[in-house]
Amino acid sequence: MNLTLHYNVASTYSQKVLLAFYEKGIAFTPAVINLQDPAGRAEYKKLYPMAKIPLLTGDGIFIPESTIIIEFLENEFPDAGTRLIPLDKTAARRVRFKDRVTDLYFNDPVASIFFDGLKPPEARNPEAVAKARETIDMTYAYMEDALSKNPASGGADFNMSDCAAFAPLFYAQRLHPYQAYPNIVAYFGRLMARASAQKLMIELLPALERFNS
Repeated sequence: MNLTLHYNVASTYSQKVLLAFYEKGIAFTPAVINLQDPAGRAEYKKLYPMAKIPLLTGDGIFIPESTIIIEFLENEFPDAGTRLIPLDKTAARRVRFKDRVTDLYFNDPVASIFFDGLKPPEARNPEAVAKARETIDMTYAYMEDALSKNPASGGADFNMSDCAAFAPLFYAQRLHPYQAYPNIVAYFGRLMARASAQKLMIELLPALERFNS
């Protein structure tokens, strides 16, 4: 199956899907999208008018949204690499719940802080940033408690929710640190130690250096 992934490695949701591909060992053709470039954005909108990444295409396939892409990979390649959604229905529901909590109440607030910081001072929205930080603090408390009850999370039981958690945890180290939460710190350490995360870092770190230069 010929798969093309339209993404940008700096994008949190792109990182989520890249980790899934690397965990499962599934080959894909990379199509790097720069939505900050007006010409690149206009060209990409011809393919996907919503102009969101990531997007998976190929062989009659057109699948946007990170969670749905991972669901597709699990359905089409159930025996490849790491199983990211458990076969047991109750366990699968719990993974999907954690995935949604992470996307909505952690990833999106972190992204809000990040993008607000890129704006000129007069265009920033301190009220929105304060609200994002409040949401992240609530999420940290929830995560710390959940991880205290399952200290092996992100290790042998690595799943889709861990793919979702990696990118916001990576960016939050600087944007909204979590050093006061030892279980979260240990959890991120386990994620970073995975071969998939190390492979992602090879592409991500140079991209961030170019972005910040």
